Amino acid sequence: MTFRRHHLIWLAIAFFAIVIAVVFQQIHTDMAEQGIASGGPYDNAAAYPQAIAVLIGLLLFVQLVLTLLTRERGQEADDVVALSSLARPVAMLAVFAVYLGVLNWLGYHLTTPPMIFAVMAIAGMRRWWVMIVAAVALSLGFAFLFEFFLKIVLPGGIFRLNISW
Repeated sequence: MTFRRHHLIWLAIAFFAIVIAVVFQQIHTDMAEQGIASGGPYDNAAAYPQAIAVLIGLLLFVQLVLTLLTRERGQEADDVVALSSLARPVAMLAVFAVYLGVLNWLGYHLTTPPMIFAVMAIAGMRRWWVMIVAAVALSLGFAFLFEFFLKIVLPGGIFRLNISW
């Protein structure tokens, strides 16, 4: 099975538009009900996801404009893309979906290093020891950033694993 390149571009644009919509829906419903989506940017847990969603939205808008401009000029590459070439992106989405599914149950510290390791393996890295060290270091670095500087408590999971920085 094959796809045209412009169909995949529109599919990616639709996917990220849905992600942005879900982020804003969560901010205005679930996070608002919990009382964590109010106040200034320093004491508002919704500020970070909202900023990322706005950034993705701006980049999405640029991609949309470029897609429409190249199509109008007839410069759009109408390349045929084989279904097999989408295996890596689909695998990364699957890894991320599983990660989000088990994050609250197992907790940040047990799920994030394997997720980072899996993404590196899917991307083509093959030095396993480097991947393990990088996954643990990145995970701890992000945990330190969020918990120490941003004062955001990461999910501890069923084992209640949290690091007191």
